[in-house]
This record gives sequence, C-alpha cells and structure tokens, in this order.
Amino acid sequence: MTIKSLLATSFLAVSLILPVAKPAMAEEAQPALAEENQSALAADNSAVTVYRDGDFSGISQQFGIGLYNVNELNVVGNDKISSVKVASGYRLTLYRDKDFSGDTKQLTKDASWLDDFNDATSSLKVEKIGGPNKPVIAYSNSPYGGFEQQFDIGDYNVDDLKAGVGNDAISAIRIAPGYKVTLFKDYNYSGASKVLTADAIYVGSDINDSVSSLKVEAISPQDSTTRAVPGNAYSDTAKREILRTFAPRIWFAQGETYFPASVEFTLPHLDRYINPGSGLYEFKTKTELNPYTLKLPYFSGDLATAPIYAFWVEKEYNNVDLVYFQYSAYDLGKTVFGTEVGDHVGDWERVTVRLAKFTDQGTNYIKPVQVYYGAHSFGTTYNWNEVDKVNNTHPVAYSAFGSHGMWKDPGNHVYKELVVTQLIDVANQGTAWDTWNNIQAFQYYPNSLTGNGLGNAWPSWLDRDYSNPNSLSVYKFGNPAQGSFFGQPLLAGGPTGPQEKGALTNDVVLD
Repeated sequence: MTIKSLLATSFLAVSLILPVAKPAMAEEAQPALAEENQSALAADNSAVTVYRDGDFSGISQQFGIGLYNVNELNVVGNDKISSVKVASGYRLTLYRDKDFSGDTKQLTKDASWLDDFNDATSSLKVEKIGGPNKPVIAYSNSPYGGFEQQFDIGDYNVDDLKAGVGNDAISAIRIAPGYKVTLFKDYNYSGASKVLTADAIYVGSDINDSVSSLKVEAISPQDSTTRAVPGNAYSDTAKREILRTFAPRIWFAQGETYFPASVEFTLPHLDRYINPGSGLYEFKTKTELNPYTLKLPYFSGDLATAPIYAFWVEKEYNNVDLVYFQYSAYDLGKTVFGTEVGDHVGDWERVTVRLAKFTDQGTNYIKPVQVYYGAHSFGTTYNWNEVDKVNNTHPVAYSAFGSHGMWKDPGNHVYKELVVTQLIDVANQGTAWDTWNNIQAFQYYPNSLTGNGLGNAWPSWLDRDYSNPNSLSVYKFGNPAQGSFFGQPLLAGGPTGPQEKGALTNDVVLD
C-alpha cells in the first residue's frame, strides 16, 4: 500500500496519521530495552524526573535513556504523572497508552504542569538530542511510533527482532542515505521480501506486521534526486538557495476570491488587542464583522506581492524540514443548509519538504525524502516520488477553494463527516503561484523556540512575547470565535501563527 492509499483524503483517514493502534502484546512477549539503552541508564539515570503532582512535588521517579512501558512506571504509577523535569540535551516523549502508542507529548525542558497530558501517561521514552543513532530504525507503529529498534549494517534474524521491535511487528522505518534494507516475511531471510532505501512512514500492506528477518547493506547514498549543498557549507546563503529550490507551485482553485497576502498587507486593517480570555495579544479586524459573514475588501489579499514564508528547520536523524507557509487574510468556510460555517480571519496553511542530509567523499548533499500537505487540523505525507513536481524539485500543491487546505491532487476532498453532511475541499487548476519567485526565508530552532532571517529581516510578529505591548507578536491572527451551527462555529477563531505550529517547534516530527 502506498502512503497515498494509506492516508486517503477522506476525513475517515485522519485517524491514520496518528500512531496505529496495535493489539496489546502479552507481557512475556514485550520487547526488552535494547542493549545500548540499558548500558546508558547508569550514566544518564537522572536525565528525566517525573512527579505525581504539579510543581515537581509528590512521588517521583527518575529515568535514563530508554523506552519505559506501563509496568516500568512502577513508582510514580500509571496515569499519574503531572509534572516533569528534563535535563538539558534530552527529549522526553510521553505516550497516552501502553506499548508507546496513542497520543504523544514531547518535552525538552521542565514542565510544572502537563495540562492536556496530566494523569494520562502509560509509557514514555527518553532520548539524548542529537543521537547517537544507528542508520536504520524500525518501528512497530506507523508513523514512527510504538516499539523501536536500531540497526547497523548486518543480518538480523527473528530472535534479534524479538529482542527489540518484535516479530511480525514492523510498520514504519527510517533509513539514512547510503543504506538499503531488505525486509523478509520469514525467518532465515526467506519468503517474500521488500527492499527500501529511504524513510517509510508505512512499509506497505504487502509487508506490514509481517517481517521476521531483515538485512542492512551499504549502498551509494546518491541518486537522481541528490543535490550538492551550494558552496559545500550550510551557510545562510545556501539555506536560502535550497529553500528556493524546493519551494512549491501552488494552484488556487477556479473562482478563488481570497488569495494570499503578506502579513504587513493586512496590518492596517487589524487591531492588536489583549484578548480577555487568553490574556495575550491577538488580532481582530478594525471593522466589526456584523454580521459575522461580512466580507471586507482587504480579505481578497494581494497575490502580486504575497511572499511564501519559508522556514529551514533542523530535525533529528539528520533531517531538515523546509516548511512553506501560505498566509491569507481570510478563510471562507463551508455552507451547511444555507448557513456559512467556519469562516475565519487570518489563515495559515503549509507544505513541507523533508530533506535528508549526508556527506559523501567530503561533499555535503541533500536528498528530498517526503512531502507533507497540511489541510486544516491534519495533514498527509507522501514519498518524494509520489508527488508531481515542476523542474524536478518544486512539489505541486492544490490550495482548496476559499479554505486553502493543501492537497497533493485536484478533486473533491472530503475532510470531515458531520451527522448531517460532509465538509469538502474543492481543488483544481485555476491560478498558479510559483512561490519561489517571492520568498521570505528564515531558520527556526525548535528547542529554543527562536529564529532568524536568511537574507531578509526577522519580523516581530514571529516572536512569542505575546504579552509585550511594544511588540507585533500575536497569539492568534484573527477575530475570536462566534456562535455555532450543527457543532461548527459560525465564525471560527483566528489561527495561531507558524511559531506555534509543531512544524517549527517539534524537533522530530514531520508536520
């Protein structure tokens, strides 16, 4: 099964972008910690401390590098963690369910209160940021979740898998450039097989949960998609050039009315005010939206001057995510039984290209691996070879009529099922926007939540000092929510900006 068929554009497929639930393993069959994790515990046994109560109080338990299932939370307890301390240079991943499944929350610093994850952790993982990691990592859940096991060059039979990710358990895999993995359905490297040479968030229905042995071999890291880093150094100039090279062509639908704009284009029409609900500065229109469906002239945007906001974000496993944000002054919702629902002021949608970095004979290279299309509150990931491209490097995206959700293909995309109707994004070839012709380039640092411009200034509206009266930073880019109809807001609340999105703030996930 291709990623396209796995993550279908129907709303029913949204749950599939979360870690895939798998049957609980019998206690005696659960994989043990890998040897490298066990040996690290003594040296790093205080990397993370979890507490039963908020403000780092109550019963506590310390953890070193490794994977810890529900039975290993034997001191603090299952579904009991309320606050955590994370030493500098480490990453903590909390899982809502046992066996490293369900919703997750990642932390790289102390949290005195876990908020949405309070009393909700049944397993956890502690990692050292920046590795070390072996070139191949297999996972029992898609995408990149559940039990995991790292592999170097070599042959691994069923007993090796039983001691790690599990027999007949592999669903996703990371493969660094320069390596080939052959997955076998049977032990002793027999039965049906499948060869992979790049990351796969899903190994495919033909081999999923069916691997009993595997081989890892070294190959040339270069292929037709590989590109040398300009100047052989990751300078600001080179990063900006790479961001231009992979910037998408975005097709707006026929009849589109609400085109992109620069944030600066919209500022004369907006007030920055403290929302009493959040206590933070937000934007709202200077002109009251009464009725809420009132369409202001500036909502049409200014495509001629609109930039694509492009971010270089270093991720774990030698990945770089090139995140391209389209900003629009207005988002047109859907019409349900003659009533407009879900309109909102301000709209951020994105396309992300994931690159793998590597060095071959002294030369630095990048290689495109995957493309993520964000649509509303979810997204879909495809392998690089599954997406249409312009000049071999620019992925093609379709911005849905009015609502701007990004899709790989034209057509009618059902993204939400209501009791009474479906919400559908309409995507087709109306107006083409070659975003590489007007790019605002930045680098963002997930673990420090800061950034800088790459050949252009850093705008203060990208800062996070949302309570500073002298800044342009805002927590939300549009008017507060208003009313509801069949469970949908009449006027939806304005969105948060790029600096609040996991695409920038998470140092692992492709989002």
